[in-house]
Amino acid sequence: MALCPHCQNPLPDPPAAQCPSCGGVVSPPSDRPGFATAFVETTHQVLTGPKAFFRGMPVTGGLVSPLLYAVTAGWIGLAAAALYQAIWISIVGPVSLPFGFGRPELADALGWLESWAGLVAQAVFGGVATAILVFVVSAILHVILLMLGGARRGFEGTFRVVSFSLATALLLLIPLFVIPFCGLFGVAWCLTLYVIGLAEAHQIGRGRALAAVLPLLLVCCCCGGRAFSFAGALESLVGRMP
Repeated sequence: MALCPHCQNPLPDPPAAQCPSCGGVVSPPSDRPGFATAFVETTHQVLTGPKAFFRGMPVTGGLVSPLLYAVTAGWIGLAAAALYQAIWISIVGPVSLPFGFGRPELADALGWLESWAGLVAQAVFGGVATAILVFVVSAILHVILLMLGGARRGFEGTFRVVSFSLATALLLLIPLFVIPFCGLFGVAWCLTLYVIGLAEAHQIGRGRALAAVLPLLLVCCCCGGRAFSFAGALESLVGRMP
């Protein structure tokens, strides 16, 4: 997110010729920071001051800019995690599946993901998967907000919150075998950013924003349970085949 050089308040996307907060003249596009600088600055603002960031975040201006940020952050995180995983597996060998998930079909899928071919596939399709995830999560959250009467802004406001909350995907740059449970911490932090962002973007209380996020967590858990149930049924069906 671009900031006014005079008052440091967020500028609309795309930035106007004058700052809407202080009226200061904004530098021409040629003098504005490049994508890499803006990306790092946005990430720093989201992770260190989410309340101020989402409070000043424009809720209009198009989906391209926030989607580009989300895809970039998600792709970097997934690519880094896949690379670390492939290196780790090449050193210590395949990992075991805990908690009773060691079914043959799941083990085969995990083995492929742990291979270098799986690494390439994750790197290539990580951006596409991230884009789909952002739209799906945004739609679910916005529908829940509508049901709760908390969608005071349009869908774009929700979409921007979800997109910029993916700053937490950059935590995957930290090797998971160095800091255990870093991935789970990133998920918890992302959900926390959802609550803060929805509250600020839609100008509602944190309680209502939390009520919108909790069903999303339940949906994810149910989908995961359905996936494992389907895998078990598929395994039983294959086992009965001659």
